[in-house]
This record gives sequence, structure tokens and C-alpha cells, in this order.
Amino acid sequence: MTAPDISILTPCLNQERYIRNAVESVLRQDFPSFEHIIVDGGSTDGTLRTLDLFPHLRLVSGPDRGMYDALNKGLRLARGRVIGLLNADDLYADGAFAAVMDAFARHPDAPAISGASNTFAGDFEDRRIVKQNPPVGDDDFWRRMVDTPVTNAWFFRPALFEQVGEFDPSYRFVADREWFIRAALAGLRPVPLAQTLYHYRQHSGSATISAEDSRSQKRGLQRIAVLTEDLRMLESFLDRRDLPGGARTAVRRSHSERAYRLAATALYHRLLRQAADAAGRGLSRDALWPFIALQMAARRLVNGPGE
Repeated sequence: MTAPDISILTPCLNQERYIRNAVESVLRQDFPSFEHIIVDGGSTDGTLRTLDLFPHLRLVSGPDRGMYDALNKGLRLARGRVIGLLNADDLYADGAFAAVMDAFARHPDAPAISGASNTFAGDFEDRRIVKQNPPVGDDDFWRRMVDTPVTNAWFFRPALFEQVGEFDPSYRFVADREWFIRAALAGLRPVPLAQTLYHYRQHSGSATISAEDSRSQKRGLQRIAVLTEDLRMLESFLDRRDLPGGARTAVRRSHSERAYRLAATALYHRLLRQAADAAGRGLSRDALWPFIALQMAARRLVNGPGE
């Protein structure tokens, strides 16, 4: 059987509301050689009924340990010469596949392509763009790889996962960023593509891209969980003696900023022990943490709580 040009991997759990849009965004590429692998964690809503409408899908459904475990399952099944990762609540931009394959053809030795993306709110047909995300290139490389690699606007050669390894499923929220830091340390440098390849959907059900204010208790506790895991991940790299200078600077700065966000969110929700722990962790890794926290607090007063 001839291998497809592109394998698209979509982890999914109870995404009846959005999954059809995601699948149709792949079909709209009108690309002749692809496979779309859906790894479903055992949905109990109408997700599986919706997926049954698309016989071209390669569907795997059963219990897993979360999104990154599902992606690892998909990686083991993928047969394509290029791999893309599509969230069940997001969409590919029209023409993305053709642009990516053209970029790989022009850069045959490239391990990955990093494209532009945007984040939208509302229905896609009547969407409001709330953020533009440029591709990752040489400019400010380490900060982008540590903080905002914009995971789903990347396309990868399978050999890269053989070199770097799979996603670490012990992280529920930040395993993609942990993988990108590992990949950068292994020498990954992508070819940047200015074309928009991906549309992120902002909605209240998203763990990391939500319009819901963190001052609400539900969103605040969710944010605390994400930031707590984020600190653990960043500290695992700061504990490495072989971490290069540029990487260490970016990881330490990211750690300081997230320690502030965690302390501020926990303090707002009167979780004093967690707030104190976050402040202590920030200070233990960066003697300048109080000044960074003050700067961020001042910006928060000017710009509002935001995310």
C-alpha cells in the first residue's frame, strides 16, 4: 500500500459540537494523498455517531491517559511522509496542505515546517480574530519554543519523533511544550512559513485557550492546575546541568512569569498556601523574581486580568 503524503492526527473526547468542523477542514484541503487518524478516548456523547458519517477516517476508540497518550497512539499508526496535529475543536486553513508540501519540496532536508496561525472566537463563519501567531523562526527562537511554539501550526517529518521521542503523557496540559523544548535541545530548527496554516478556536471548554475570565472559580482552578504542571515541567529542565545558556535564560524567564501568574491567581481565589508556594518557587529559581512579579502586576493593572 502506497504511503500517504500527510498523516493528520486528532485526539478526541466528547467533541460532538466541534469535531465535524475539524474533519471537514481536512477534506476542504482537496488534497489527493492524506490519511486522517482520529484517536478517541471513549466518547459518550454523539462524537462517534458524527465520525461514522466519514468513512475515510481511521478511527481508534478506547480508554487512554489523555490527549498526549492519544497522540502517541496516532504517531505509532501514522504512515505519512509528513505528520500534522489537529485538535478536535480547531480547523486547518484552506490551502494549508499544499503550502506545507511545497515548502518541504523546496527544503527537502527540513525536519519541520512552522506556519502562522490565528485564534478566533465565535462561529467560524462569523469569527472574530483575537490573536495572530507568527511562525517560529530564528528571531527570539528559544523564547518561542519555550513559551509559544504554536504546536498545531507545525508539520513534521516522522524521523523527528524517532529522534526526539514521543510526548510525555505524565503531563496532562503541557506535554507539547515539553516536547518542543526537547526537540530544540536536540537541534530542531524549523523552516518558517508566513502563510496561515491553522485556526485555533477560543471557547469556554478549552483548558488552555479560553475566553472565560480566570476570576471565575471554575476557570481559576483550571488555570491553577495548568500553571502548577507548567512549573513542574520547566523545573525539570532547569535542574539539568547541561542546559545551554540561551535555553536556560528562556526557561527561567518563563518559570518566573508562570510562578507570578500562579501566585496571583491562587491569591485571588484565597488559596494562600498555593500562592505562597508559587512565590517561593519563583524566588528559588530567580533572585530577580520579585521585580519580574512587580512588572507583571503593573501590566495587569493597566491591561486588565486577561489570560
